[in-house]
Amino acid sequence: MSKQILQHGKAHIEDDRAGHEAIICNFLSYLKARGHTEATINHYHYALKQFLCWSSAKPQEENKVINKEAVSIFLEKHYSSSHSSQPMFKDLNTTRAALNQMLLMLGYSRLQPHCIQCSTSIATILRQYDIFQRDVRGLKESTRFNNQHRIRRFLMKLFGAGQVVLKNITSELLLEFITSVETHLKPSSVLQMLSTYRSFLQFLQFKGESNIALLASVPSPPNWSLSSLPPSLSQEDIQQFWASFDITTPIGKRDYAMARCLADLGMRCHEVASMLIDDIDWGRGIIRLPHCKSRREEGLPLPELTGRAIVDYLRNGRPTTKSRAIFVFHRAPLGKRAAGTTVRGAIRRAFSRAGLPWTGTHILRHTAATQMVQAGATLKEVADILRHSSLDTTMIYTKVNLLELRQVTMAWPGGQS
Repeated sequence: MSKQILQHGKAHIEDDRAGHEAIICNFLSYLKARGHTEATINHYHYALKQFLCWSSAKPQEENKVINKEAVSIFLEKHYSSSHSSQPMFKDLNTTRAALNQMLLMLGYSRLQPHCIQCSTSIATILRQYDIFQRDVRGLKESTRFNNQHRIRRFLMKLFGAGQVVLKNITSELLLEFITSVETHLKPSSVLQMLSTYRSFLQFLQFKGESNIALLASVPSPPNWSLSSLPPSLSQEDIQQFWASFDITTPIGKRDYAMARCLADLGMRCHEVASMLIDDIDWGRGIIRLPHCKSRREEGLPLPELTGRAIVDYLRNGRPTTKSRAIFVFHRAPLGKRAAGTTVRGAIRRAFSRAGLPWTGTHILRHTAATQMVQAGATLKEVADILRHSSLDTTMIYTKVNLLELRQVTMAWPGGQS
């Protein structure tokens, strides 16, 4: 990228062909370096040309700075109209993604994700609630985001665009809202929803804006402990699952190694995505997990098959990158640390290729725990491997599987043998 563009990318850019061509040329090189596909580069190229065309058509007295504000105005107010002979690019999401990459190239941060607009009063409460979730309850970002989404809807339903008066939240209003929304949810999802409202009322109580009676008014549907067996893969399913990976390709090696971490060690999806090369002590055969729910660094023994899969990927599949992450993107952004969605997508595709009915990663964690119990591991050993903070969480794996029990039952005395 030329020094001139880097130095003056945030300054006024005159409406001249040379300036636009320089930006486009640098943008195409930037996209290729990130590993975008040819089709994506073509779409982003077209979107950038439309933005530059719109920018050059602005009156001379208007500010022609290329920055986040200009991109926002283009997307929000001028997206439906074209200032050139060519029609506007129809896909708003693709155009937004393209211009976000242009902003990153010029040294800006990307535009904030689109969210439901709410009043300033509600936004202030939500910010305070998010701090409470993070600093007092220690919740991770994705959980906090989902909780805020639910509470935003509740406050907007109750107060609209007006001022939020927290003391006006009554148990009657709360119950009416709870029973009128999301009636299609599964029992487990209902429990999560109610947990969110309890969390918000705990926040209000923390602020002195509520009392324990309001918190107690949130219903508690029956949730019998150990009421069902956790789902797990049979030996036949496991064989089909492993056979679905093509470990002759770089992406196949990566996906297979990620799956081994999930199935052999019972790791969580975000733990696999966050693994660093420095987290593995090859001499001692231990994986350190500093990203656990408990916020403590945990150590797990590294099984031979898991270690071999990781080594094969690092040596023969992983693209050249400065990142210390073990698992990285093989497409744009090339070489950057893989995300949790990368892990989930790899497992979902493997289940689909194997013809198995599951889609999520947690069944591999359940399978790892079930196999440990069947191999004679103690409850404490299983809890340590799964990083459970309480043995009560691990108790579900100690339940009797009646289908397996029938295979070892003896004939009733006096009956037919």
